Amino acid sequence: MEPIRTDLQYYEPTHTIHTSFTERTDAIVPDAEPDIGRILCAYASVSVKDELPQNDRILLSGTVNTVVLFRPDGQDTIRFLQIPLSFAHIEETPGILPESPCFVRCQVADVSASAVNSRKVSVTATLSLEVEVFAESGVSLTEEIDAEGDDALEVLYGSQTVPLLRHADVREYTVLDDVELAGAQGLRLISARGTLRPVSCQSGESQVTLSGEAVLSLLLLDDTGAIQPMSQVIPYTQVLDAPGLHAFLPTSARLSLRNLDCMLREDGVLSVGLGVRALLLQQGEENIQTVRDLYHLHRILNFDTRDVSLCAYHTDTPFVLESSAMLPVVRPASEILMADGICLSLDTKSASPEARVQVSLLYRDPAGSLCSEQQIVSAPLPNLTLPDGARPCDLSARVSASPGNDGNVPLRITVSGDLITHSQVPVRDITALSADTPRPPLEPAGTTLILRYIHTAVPLWEIGKQYASTAQAIRQANALPDGTDIVADTMLLIPVYAQ
Repeated sequence: MEPIRTDLQYYEPTHTIHTSFTERTDAIVPDAEPDIGRILCAYASVSVKDELPQNDRILLSGTVNTVVLFRPDGQDTIRFLQIPLSFAHIEETPGILPESPCFVRCQVADVSASAVNSRKVSVTATLSLEVEVFAESGVSLTEEIDAEGDDALEVLYGSQTVPLLRHADVREYTVLDDVELAGAQGLRLISARGTLRPVSCQSGESQVTLSGEAVLSLLLLDDTGAIQPMSQVIPYTQVLDAPGLHAFLPTSARLSLRNLDCMLREDGVLSVGLGVRALLLQQGEENIQTVRDLYHLHRILNFDTRDVSLCAYHTDTPFVLESSAMLPVVRPASEILMADGICLSLDTKSASPEARVQVSLLYRDPAGSLCSEQQIVSAPLPNLTLPDGARPCDLSARVSASPGNDGNVPLRITVSGDLITHSQVPVRDITALSADTPRPPLEPAGTTLILRYIHTAVPLWEIGKQYASTAQAIRQANALPDGTDIVADTMLLIPVYAQ
């Protein structure tokens, strides 16, 4: 008798990292620009150059593209400076390898600017970093016992369905588009920020069709020095080569915006270039058969077992939750120009779940002066419930604001994201099997039928194992219906096989 083994191959997450780091630079005002009188606000987007997994660490480098709006000394107009902030960050990640599928999302969580003097500006940016690392894994399990013609071997099989991550891979692509912006003729583009959201993901054999949307937040300047915010949604569809992808298995995508390049022409046409990194995840349910128990009618079985764990991985239905908060402001807000937000984290462990959202607000006060606020606000989420083992990912926030004249601006915040559940499923595996020692005979010798009263519920399998019988033989001897597995409060005839 031999164990028949089968190999299972899958991926499992090995590292989930949420962290942040801060970078700072000083910049000299170009000679062509006037002296700085007052800095109004700063906006920034990040361009990632490298995100390289190495042995036990991840190297991340790129540029924070910062735009600083200011009023020149003695003037009432608005000017802006473009200040690049280069960064190189090493995230220590023990166990990661250069070939590990690694998904990195880097966002600007906060940016601020201050005037060192009239000709020098200091910029500080805090970057939020989300890292997910996967590793290919596998296990060999005994799914069946080859009895080799031995009819005296009884095997109890069990089965369980485990959702496994069949494929994890990272692909990069570029989206290019020209979009006509209504009312943008003759305006200058100051700043462009973007977020990505997947719409659909259809897999074929070794390729995937991915549809998504890029949501752009734009700041424009007219020839009078007035700020005009605009937003634009750019839909797109990409067909990506994805070796190893299986046709017809459910496939999902997580997206990271690596860089955003925008140029506004005089005729109001916006040329957009997006660099995107997509994490492709393919899930499939595996029906696993295992040997729950076994015995021999005539011999004592000896077998070796081990406990193994399978990593169950499942993506739950996306969630969308509404919340509200108040944003304190230095000056009353009579006109809201733009409200934006980044969801930094969800607190799901406290009795009152809430989201931490970095809110950027651009508004005018009653005197018509341009003002800005950037703060982290807490948005209560009383309706948030998480299944056991679930964690939120791909968090985003949409913020809308209403004017407020009492020093507070009312906010409506929509928090959305996905839930990922992964857990360890224990499996007992039989690795070796032998049956060399005869089973001791029942007393008295020659017994072929036993009469027993069964009080509490007992599986027929356990009765057969104890008395060198089988569940099927007990059913037949007692005229029990097929499928009867447990008996209680009954007198039972137990056939005993010759020993």
